[in-house]
Amino acid sequence: MPAMSVRHVGKCLVCSDHSVDAADPDEAQLWCLKHAGMTRHTGYELSAFQFFSAAITDPAVGGAARRRRAG
Repeated sequence: MPAMSVRHVGKCLVCSDHSVDAADPDEAQLWCLKHAGMTRHTGYELSAFQFFSAAITDPAVGGAARRRRAG
């Protein structure tokens, strides 16, 4: 999975309806305002997230933090 830019979603806290994710936070916020106009709902959440890939590696091979021995 290639690295992606940050995405934004607007969510209504009254009915849990939400916008599609968008690169521009203004698009998600505009969805909230339009939804408020249609429903009179007043509580919203604007979230940002980013997809990324992670690789599992053997911690015994390089780069792993070593534990101190109590002594």
